[in-house]
Amino acid sequence: MKNISQEEKDYLQGDGNTSNEKITLDLTGNNWQMEGIRPGEGEKIGFHELNFDITGDSFNWGFAKVPGDVYTDLWRQGRIEDPHFGRNSLKAKWVPENEWWYKRQFDVPVEMEGKHIQLVFDGVDFGCDVWLNGEFLGTHEGMFSKFKFNVSNTIHFERLRFGTNVLMVRLHPAPRRYSQVAGRKPAWHGDYWVALPPTGIWKPVYIEAMGKVTVEDAYVKPTILSEDTAKLNIEVELKNHANASKTLQVNVEVEGENFESKVYSVSQELTISKEINNLDLVLDVDNAKLWWPWDLGDQYMYKAKVTVTEGGALLDETTTTFGIREVKMEHNPGFTRDQVENPWTVMINGKRHFMRSGTWGGPPDIFMGRAHKSKYKELIRLAKEANFNNLRIFGWHPEEIPYFYQLCNEAGITVWQDVLPLASLSLPKDEEFKKAVFEEAIASVKEQRNHPCIVLLEGSEELFMTASDPQHNLNFVNELGEAIKPYTPLYYIPSSPLSDEVGLNLGFKPNESFHANDLFYGEGEFVMEDYFPSLDYAVIPELAISSCPNVESIKKFIPADEIWPPGPSWGHHWTDFDALRTLNFEVLGDQSKDGFEKFVEATQIAQGVIFQYALEHFRTRKPKTSAICICHYITFAPDMKWGIVDYYQDKKLSFDHVRKAYQPVLLTMKHYNRRWLPGEEFIGELWVVNDFYESFNNCKATIKFLDKNKSLVKEESFKFDEIEGDSSSKFTDVSCKVPGEMGDKFYVEMTLVDAKGNILSENDYLLLVADKQKDRKELRVIGLEAFDIKQKYGWANYFRYYPSLGAEEGSKEADEEMPIARGFK
Repeated sequence: MKNISQEEKDYLQGDGNTSNEKITLDLTGNNWQMEGIRPGEGEKIGFHELNFDITGDSFNWGFAKVPGDVYTDLWRQGRIEDPHFGRNSLKAKWVPENEWWYKRQFDVPVEMEGKHIQLVFDGVDFGCDVWLNGEFLGTHEGMFSKFKFNVSNTIHFERLRFGTNVLMVRLHPAPRRYSQVAGRKPAWHGDYWVALPPTGIWKPVYIEAMGKVTVEDAYVKPTILSEDTAKLNIEVELKNHANASKTLQVNVEVEGENFESKVYSVSQELTISKEINNLDLVLDVDNAKLWWPWDLGDQYMYKAKVTVTEGGALLDETTTTFGIREVKMEHNPGFTRDQVENPWTVMINGKRHFMRSGTWGGPPDIFMGRAHKSKYKELIRLAKEANFNNLRIFGWHPEEIPYFYQLCNEAGITVWQDVLPLASLSLPKDEEFKKAVFEEAIASVKEQRNHPCIVLLEGSEELFMTASDPQHNLNFVNELGEAIKPYTPLYYIPSSPLSDEVGLNLGFKPNESFHANDLFYGEGEFVMEDYFPSLDYAVIPELAISSCPNVESIKKFIPADEIWPPGPSWGHHWTDFDALRTLNFEVLGDQSKDGFEKFVEATQIAQGVIFQYALEHFRTRKPKTSAICICHYITFAPDMKWGIVDYYQDKKLSFDHVRKAYQPVLLTMKHYNRRWLPGEEFIGELWVVNDFYESFNNCKATIKFLDKNKSLVKEESFKFDEIEGDSSSKFTDVSCKVPGEMGDKFYVEMTLVDAKGNILSENDYLLLVADKQKDRKELRVIGLEAFDIKQKYGWANYFRYYPSLGAEEGSKEADEEMPIARGFK
């Protein structure tokens, strides 16, 4: 396959001879222009009729880049201020009021003449109309579905300096009601972003020229036959663009993509009719190299090249990568079918895959023009550094670009994914809406299903708990599961969570899945050591605790005069001051309000300690519990909310707590209190969780108790004869007289080494010398104050933190004094 860059002038010189080679002309890059106008006015004045006169009607249009988005193009042009800074996003709310036109001029190589030529859009957010050389090609809606136009008779082959072909794309005004486009576009609001609905040409645009028969899809479905052999069922979808049937030869060659292997091939001759035709081929692979998550094995990838010929002449070819791996689901031991109906244990190639997960709150930027590949690469690297073996894309976020899945394939990180973004809403009840969503889902599944990293599918996120008609939503996602069933063998769960109050009323079992977020939203009603051990569920798909980003990161998006005491931009970027105060007090015994750096650090430590305690607890429940997911790993905008890596890709202090809790071999100390009185006998239990399938013999665990100055109080060592593979076991009790006085902290440090002295696990804990009952009462007082304020303002209104923004009596307006968060003066 030949790839052509518009900038490569030598490539555009041809002799006019027809070639059998497929030609692809890439239209992505900076050579685009854009302009906005009131809805419906662009076509009235003839934007769609603009020609190749470079000094004519569009010379004053702004420059743009594709893939990208409207806001980023406007920001780079200087027409709007950075929407991520301060409260600038509110000042850009005029942008969705317009339709936005994108223009691209180009020449094509003469070698394309005589071929079937198609214009391909991999993805446009959300709706668009397309013209080429003044000819209307069509309309498309849906962010995730690829669409194509036959332009064989529309392309111009003449060549001028700036290109004789003019592509015009009219982006419809960005949607304003999520419910009308749900499933085909993610929500642009939530508790970390609220202002602007993204819009733009967010995936590549290109022109392909080939024969009259094209390969529309190639899917490789592996079956493992034995330890080193596999069968590949290869489904090929062909489209015949000619007016008559054709007799073809289809050939498939399979070989290693990231390793050397022999070439396996299979061919078939067939006659196809007009339009869509499907072909099934079978290929046996000996010495098969399997794809595994990184903590279970290597990540071998194969490539399959599909070639279509007619009488020896090449018509089309395509190459797809895949991994040989099998995913099966098993029921979690320890639950009856009356407790848990769904099989929640992911088995990969016959081995248990306990999912140490985090919500991928991506893309790396809500504005795709800023979501560069380098950011994806770094975030996947950091995910592996934090010992994640899974990332969850839930229904508040879009499916990802192919590069994300490629990185996960290479890193051995599996993906637990909602099929489409359906989250926290009442779904429309008309059939047209349902049909459009199902078509988008099928297109999405077909596009992604060759990626071995994707192991579990869900239909929605929190789709029952807030719906006006949860039964309708349940029927909808059940039908969605049936719609995609013919296209993927992966197990499908209708929503998350299933076992909350609404889910139980809908008939789900009591111990399926649960969002363990009450510690955050309860604001002082619970403490971690009482709350998390009370939860008995097969999986925890969401565990949410917030924190501030790093000090230097905050300075990048909060105006200097609002940094401290915290001004309104903190509230706009979703700072839950009351929740942070309660979490700070629970973890550190101090609300930590008396300084910028102190407050930020305290929130990150609190988030980390809570995550660590919860994750280690749920991991010790293995195999009864089979997955735990923090909410979030990242978010797509600068905020004061979720994430252990901030928007600028800097690790928070909480990152290291999660890294320790997610060690594949984990030495953990169960403790059911974090506050102990001076001189009291601290009591804990040493457990080891091993997610490897390798056993370790003759290991030694060492535990040290340290006082507030990190001076040694007590040290003990224990011999563990065998740590079995894929296990979770208690080994011994530990104790120590609590050092220090009321208000002090004390610490625990632990190390586990194997028989050769190699470190298998290191861990540590922060504990308090305090009166638990007294502090619980004070914690509850803080929380009740927060609830009283929420009653007045509503939970999502950040004005509740700023008396002057709330026009409270006795508070100065912003023209007299910078609004300051309540309690931080």
